[in-house]
Amino acid sequence: MSGDARYWLRENMGTLFAFVAFVAMFALYVVNHSAGLNANVAQTAANKGVILAIVAMAQTIVVLTSGIDLSVGMVMVLANCLASQIVVGTPMSTALGVLAVLAVGALCGAINAMIVIFGRLQPIVTTIATGAIYYGAALALRPVPGGDVNATLADALTGQLAGGLPASLLLLVALVALVWWPFQRSVIGRAVYAVGSSEVAAYMSGVPVRRAKFVAYTLSGLLASVAGLAPRPARRRSTRPLQRM
Repeated sequence: MSGDARYWLRENMGTLFAFVAFVAMFALYVVNHSAGLNANVAQTAANKGVILAIVAMAQTIVVLTSGIDLSVGMVMVLANCLASQIVVGTPMSTALGVLAVLAVGALCGAINAMIVIFGRLQPIVTTIATGAIYYGAALALRPVPGGDVNATLADALTGQLAGGLPASLLLLVALVALVWWPFQRSVIGRAVYAVGSSEVAAYMSGVPVRRAKFVAYTLSGLLASVAGLAPRPARRRSTRPLQRM
């Protein structure tokens, strides 16, 4: 094995281990599933896993700054409940509703960022407090279980593509390709990594620390709202807030 290959393996050992662990756990799940592995089982598993993956992306971006965002789950719930109110009707109104939900998620992240940056409060304290507020707003929007979104959009996100491939995986791939990879390779993305490595050293090197934190928290809120719009496992209608796209 060449030196470059050994270096790549050493740098990505954690990611490779996580992937192997995932494959092993999914194989165990399939072996013990009464129906085995088929398109419907894969679709259900994908619809569940995509939500966790998107929320993990949202949390990771903030963790890269050496912070933490404990409100991502509550932003997801708020987006979920808001979508049940406005992601309905005609295709135009549905599209505007989706944009509004994403804007609310980004706003929630921006609020977290401004409190952390200008209020100089610890991220864990800030996001616990704001998370409680966001959850209260979600309860105000949807105080009782129920709610649906545009059926066409829901079917598109929970259905299957050609060959039985779950459509929800396409959403995850699109987010990675359009958001995660460009962010990692952008100037502000490198600034986020620098802040997380050493905020003092980053500041002394001229890195825009405040801008990096603001973008990280705002993008985290945006991704959390995408998770709120993402497909849910199919269940009986009107048994949980926002029947699941």
